[in-house]
Amino acid sequence: MEDKTAILIGMIVVSIVLLVQVAGAIYSFDGVPYPDKLDEVAHGTLKGGVYVGESRGLGFTPYEQTFELPDGVTVKWARLYVGVWGGTERYEGWVQTTFNGDDLGKTFLKGINDDNSHVYCSSHGGYWVYYDVTDKVIPGLNTGIAETSRGEKGSKLDGRVYGIILAAVYEADNGLETSYWVCDGNPSLHGMGWAGTTPSINDLVSVDFRSEIDPANINAAHLTVTYLAGNIKEPDYLEFNGHEIGGNDVANNEDDETYGIDLKSFDVTQYTQAENRLRFLRGKDVNGDGIIDADDEGNLEGEYYLHPVLAVLAVEHKTPEKTAPDFTVQLDFGNLTEGANTLRAVVSNDGRLYEDDVRLSVFVDDSEIYADAVRMDASGIKKTTIPWNALYGSHTIRAEVDAENAVQELNENNNIFSSDVHIGGSPDVSVRILTPVREQNGATTASGIVTACSGLIGVLLLLFALLYCRRDTRRLHEVLVILAVLSVALVTCGCVDEQSGGKNPIGGSMLKYSVPVELTNEGELPAADFELALYIDDEKSALTTIERLEGGTSFTADFSIVVTEGTHTLKAVADERNGLQETRRGNNVDEITFDF
Repeated sequence: MEDKTAILIGMIVVSIVLLVQVAGAIYSFDGVPYPDKLDEVAHGTLKGGVYVGESRGLGFTPYEQTFELPDGVTVKWARLYVGVWGGTERYEGWVQTTFNGDDLGKTFLKGINDDNSHVYCSSHGGYWVYYDVTDKVIPGLNTGIAETSRGEKGSKLDGRVYGIILAAVYEADNGLETSYWVCDGNPSLHGMGWAGTTPSINDLVSVDFRSEIDPANINAAHLTVTYLAGNIKEPDYLEFNGHEIGGNDVANNEDDETYGIDLKSFDVTQYTQAENRLRFLRGKDVNGDGIIDADDEGNLEGEYYLHPVLAVLAVEHKTPEKTAPDFTVQLDFGNLTEGANTLRAVVSNDGRLYEDDVRLSVFVDDSEIYADAVRMDASGIKKTTIPWNALYGSHTIRAEVDAENAVQELNENNNIFSSDVHIGGSPDVSVRILTPVREQNGATTASGIVTACSGLIGVLLLLFALLYCRRDTRRLHEVLVILAVLSVALVTCGCVDEQSGGKNPIGGSMLKYSVPVELTNEGELPAADFELALYIDDEKSALTTIERLEGGTSFTADFSIVVTEGTHTLKAVADERNGLQETRRGNNVDEITFDF
């Protein structure tokens, strides 16, 4: 009797543990700093060239990569990139990088809460970390080494490194006249179902290589791109000025040789124009059904997910293309409110390399509020923040670069930016959680599939145990204990989906609900680029970005969640990072208790 009882208990433990579904958070974030484009970080013209390398695939730390630049060159601009796989956006850890023996510091990777200025984190924990290493790169052999918290006690971060990439712009006495553009970021291309609880699709990322060149003066043009998380035999496409390059599976892990990363270069001389544009396409809607998924024969139409993280265009000229610098200025001011504001000035050099000061002045209604020298370099781009205490009413904001014409430029007529603005009240965002609604398909999710598979594994293991040990009860007891331990490991290792913070009681039913959250801007001005977060039992469950909410309007965001049957606390928080300048903040949070 005791033997039968022990067997029954063992069977129950194995079955329950394998069938338990841990509810948890699903994070949705389509890209940093932008979901639909890469950010230009360096542009200019000089006598020399551009180096981009190297990749060998996902690997464990310490991860070491060497780079070999031409001898005798002078490096003018350089960035070192380290790709790290987090495992999920909920896991935190760190990466520490050295370059040519110099410690670049330990950077804490915070997943959904990451706020490092030099870290692009998107999707389900994919990190693209950059370091400015202009003063550390040397001609000849260079070495980068990355360590992570993988294996460290208390760290759940996967911590494997996709690769280490160096992008460097250099001058060379024997080099050709070269115009260059370096653009980076970490947008997340993905189909439906990969974005988490807030359904979204991201199929396209574009890159505009700013400023014109003379097509008749082109000797050669080379394009280099880097992807993370591509997969072989999943179609994706690359278009340069409307011309398809690289075939129908560009991000294929270098033909399955460099898992997790692709570094590819293309000769685009014949396609280069005065103005140039690049497009990363997740796939193509072959059968015209409106989505990139599978065609009528069941063949994949695109990648499930993909991260374009780097694009470098280098154009060699037959004769000197840009004989002088050419400065422009732009002002970015987002939501302007009465009181303290921050203006962001971007000074660009679209001409020849200039490594000296240029003067920037900013005016409001002809009154100067800022004047200072900006030190330009081979990046060709300098960003400056300017405080402005705004008064209610209409104003003209004007920025001027090199207004005194102290520097001889290719074009002296593009040095001014001007914009008319109206300063009204402030935005005032309030949050209200509406009544959750049971979804028709219950709790049938990918988690359910994993759970079913886990249950099937449990049944098969039990059958094996019974057959193997049917004549030896002691051996059966031992096997059942081992199976129970393995079952716990199967759940806790992350094989079972996480969706609501792990608060699922043994045997609890899983329910799928839609949680509508109403946002209202009770202020006069629009609220732009802020986040809305949903917590379940104090665990962050979902996050979405609100691009713009006009004053006096409302919007409802629907979050799809999976929870255990029972009572849970829901909390919605708008603008958790305090990026908006609001009239009040006490109405940014709403909390309810609901019996699911």
